[in-house]
Amino acid sequence: MTDAQALFERGHAALEAEDFPEAVECLSRAVAADPRVAAGYRLRAKAYLALGDRPKAIADLDAAIRLKPNDAQAIAERAAELLKQRRYADAVADCDTALRLDPGRVDLFAVRGRAHAMLGESAVAFADFERAIRADVDRAAEHLTQRAKLHLECGNPRSALADADTAAQLDEEYLLAFEIRAQAYRELGDLASAADDFERAARDPGAIAPRLGRLFVLHDLGEWSALVAAADELLAIANLAPALELRGRAKLALGDTSGAVDDFTMLANRDARRPTAYVLRAAAHEAAGNFAAAVTDCHEALKRDPADADTLNRLAWLLATKLDVKGAIRAKELATRACELSGWSNADHLDTLATACFELGETSEAATWLEKAIAVEDRDEFRAKLAKWSAE
Repeated sequence: MTDAQALFERGHAALEAEDFPEAVECLSRAVAADPRVAAGYRLRAKAYLALGDRPKAIADLDAAIRLKPNDAQAIAERAAELLKQRRYADAVADCDTALRLDPGRVDLFAVRGRAHAMLGESAVAFADFERAIRADVDRAAEHLTQRAKLHLECGNPRSALADADTAAQLDEEYLLAFEIRAQAYRELGDLASAADDFERAARDPGAIAPRLGRLFVLHDLGEWSALVAAADELLAIANLAPALELRGRAKLALGDTSGAVDDFTMLANRDARRPTAYVLRAAAHEAAGNFAAAVTDCHEALKRDPADADTLNRLAWLLATKLDVKGAIRAKELATRACELSGWSNADHLDTLATACFELGETSEAATWLEKAIAVEDRDEFRAKLAKWSAE
């Protein structure tokens, strides 16, 4: 046995034992001793992949294929890795080559289907997923789930639901099927089923996406206490901004204004450039009766997005109605701008403008704007206010 063969066997054994640094060491010495053996590069690529070094893995697969151009296995492995690296056109080309060399590699239909899907070539992708589902029976649940994802991306939630449901029945342990089915349920408006499926998908203790998806559904359902508990669980795993935001919203809905302020402050500290945290914290301060702090946060939000109509409206309302020293003149300016931005079609904005005018003693103009608000959205509170103003 040559030194290269001995090193190759040691590297192969280390790879099988999942001692990947040792595998890289032995296989590197093997290919240095005899650089003509394609298998050395292909196996070292596996070790590099296990260690997370994808560029070196691709380079080794390239070398293996140059030495052995008809090695369908190496080409198939490179196709799968190119897909992960978002080199979708290259992945399609490798799948085509590998399938031409070995038509029995039915797993490649799914790889090629996913690459076509990412390239926006939906019709070809659907055809490939159909081939994969029919030919690769052992992995049918996986392929059905991938096709369900594509249906969602194409705006076909009912088709997505059908595929994900079949996948879940085929393999109850394939948790991604439940996650995709939950997304389909949510798009179809069946929020209770979506929440159940996201919870099932979260049986994986490290799964982030289904836990986050469940938070959004709980928000849509208005299940605030459950949302706070689920957000606590997720934030213990991953400190995600959407989880902080949703927990803060839930606390605000539950009347825990102090907790909401804390969450929105943490959100602002994560990214001070975005206005969302300041807008939400302004709402929490307003709910707590801390109107000066709410005004400050509205100004902070408007520094970051001067054309946000809702924030302009909130600030106008605070200035017109909540402060000890009212700023009705400024409130009217802000409310007018909010109405302009919303095309004079937002009833709340029109109501704020009417209120600012009334605070300025412009009762006729105030009544005109309130009537316009009623025309947009006929609310009892608007009519009661109009009647009160008319009586004064």
